[in-house]
Amino acid sequence: MKNRHRQLQTLIATVMAMFILLSVNIDAAPERPMPVTLKYNLAGTGSWVPYGFFGDVDKPGIFAEVIAAILDRAGYSFEFYYYPPKRADKAFDEGLLDVDFMSSAWFKDGDIGDPYVASSAIFNLTEYIVTLPENAHGYVTPSSIHGQRVGTVSGYDYHDDDKFIRVDFFSEARLIKGLQMLRFRSVILEGVTAKHWSSHYDVPIALASVHSEGEVFLRLRKEFSDLLPSLNEAITALKNEGEIDRIFQKYAVK
Repeated sequence: MKNRHRQLQTLIATVMAMFILLSVNIDAAPERPMPVTLKYNLAGTGSWVPYGFFGDVDKPGIFAEVIAAILDRAGYSFEFYYYPPKRADKAFDEGLLDVDFMSSAWFKDGDIGDPYVASSAIFNLTEYIVTLPENAHGYVTPSSIHGQRVGTVSGYDYHDDDKFIRVDFFSEARLIKGLQMLRFRSVILEGVTAKHWSSHYDVPIALASVHSEGEVFLRLRKEFSDLLPSLNEAITALKNEGEIDRIFQKYAVK
């Protein structure tokens, strides 16, 4: 009788243990299937030379080379897509894109949005208020553009665009042409990009003042939060090995 009672206790204990284990497995988040493939928009930065893709497969742009190096080091595959900037924002929100480059300096109060998470910093980027040389004296501070019409790229974020009147163009190249045609007195552009299109179109410019300056990182949809440790490890390794600097030097950006 005692043996039978002991056997019954053992059976109950075993069943309870199996039930608890099953409950844990049901409640646990499913493991992410491998390999992970992340979707990134390549065409949205088309004329953001030298950062975006400009049609040269041997020099696809700083963004394309940096993100490929990071994802490859982290062990993730990737797919490039070709949305224009404004459509890319919508595609990101709809889950059609997974990762992009972002800086908190581009957003009001540095807020990139609750649905997203950010990697560690990769490099710094500075955007300027760019104008014709004869107008530079009027833009010695970022607040100089407040209340004015300012040339901007459609789909891009600017931290203070509630304080000036956006005049959206489709590309950085067209902003320089618009400046030349006096469509506005100032535009917001990264320095190397502005100088490239200034030279290309033979339009003299002045980088009148810094509009925003900050660290650039990878922005991912929050569902990919579990990838951040490996992405951050890859970023740290590539920076320590000088690979990020090597990519910038390839494009003559110091």
